[in-house]
Amino acid sequence: MTKPVRYQEGHLYVHHEAWFVRYREPVRQIDGSIKDRQRAKKLGRVKDYPRESQIKPLFAEFMRRLNAGNVSPEACITLAEFVEKFYLKYIEEKRASTKKGYTEIWNNHIRDRIGHIQMREFRTVDASRMLKAIANENDLTRTTLQHIKGVLSGIFTHAKNEGAFDGANPVRDVHIPGNAREPGETYAYNLNQICRILDSLQLLPKAVVATAAYAGLREGELRGLEWTDYQGDALSVNRSIWKSFTNKAKTRASANPVPVIRQLAEILSAYRSSLGNPAEGVMFHSGSGEPMDLDKLAQLVIRPVVKLTGLEWYGWHGFRRGIASNLYELGADEKIVQRVLRHAKAHVTKDRYIKAFDPAVLAAKKRMETTLDAMRLCAPTVHQIN
Repeated sequence: MTKPVRYQEGHLYVHHEAWFVRYREPVRQIDGSIKDRQRAKKLGRVKDYPRESQIKPLFAEFMRRLNAGNVSPEACITLAEFVEKFYLKYIEEKRASTKKGYTEIWNNHIRDRIGHIQMREFRTVDASRMLKAIANENDLTRTTLQHIKGVLSGIFTHAKNEGAFDGANPVRDVHIPGNAREPGETYAYNLNQICRILDSLQLLPKAVVATAAYAGLREGELRGLEWTDYQGDALSVNRSIWKSFTNKAKTRASANPVPVIRQLAEILSAYRSSLGNPAEGVMFHSGSGEPMDLDKLAQLVIRPVVKLTGLEWYGWHGFRRGIASNLYELGADEKIVQRVLRHAKAHVTKDRYIKAFDPAVLAAKKRMETTLDAMRLCAPTVHQIN
């Protein structure tokens, strides 16, 4: 139980041309006990507040918050101390790839810039200045800056749950700097391009690409497929493999079965037959029985074939974006495409994966063409007089 801080009057004084307040705060010891420690907080410069009466309102507000009884030992620590003691342990439960990404963002962008600020003193302006500094010093996209903001926001969400921070999340209203670079365009393979690529591949890479293009699985899900996941008319997504780490499906929606169309079933049947019709084990491997390194397969086998067909390599996600765009172009609405890709949020499907015009928009434009043609036929002929 947190030891309450008794009422304090505080001591206002000047040091090095600045106004300070001296007070006490609870500090948790290594053995778990709590002891009061004397602290000092800078309130402002004497140059800005030459009279004591001018600094008094800031002093009074600081003491009011201190005496409100909301100061826990956890709230008195710095952002860096909270992350090292609490947050990094919390994300141990996350997927290995997620944990790596969050840790790298903290170490590379956040810790040295604002890690020294006490949790209870952190303000929105601190996060805003941090993002502006990062944008000025690095050639990063708006998407990357949004990820950095998201990690910092997640830290404060966890801090609220741990009692280390109260009130609204200070990162929520932070703007992404306007000078940040827009992310590069992403691309999707259309059905014609997919057929050209498949016709040029040997059976193993052909089976992997067909599963990516016709089922829309993520790279980690492709590596995690086993023959027991394949029922002939559907694929069950039970695991995802990132490097040497095996995870469960990314979200509850990601675990939904994926329908298998006839063309994919025929390719998988031929591939399975070439292996001796195994009933279990890893689906895509190079002979060792271990999940295949798909990045290496792409580099050594698939990318050269794609180049020979006159196309660019858009990565494995080019096939996942492809199934979204192809289904949408064929008339499937956004909700159906979302279910096929197994996204938890519809806006992710619409904003990041569909690379095709809305069929309704194309139909409307076609009707406009037809109307213009009809008007031209009905219009009287006008002869120009020279």
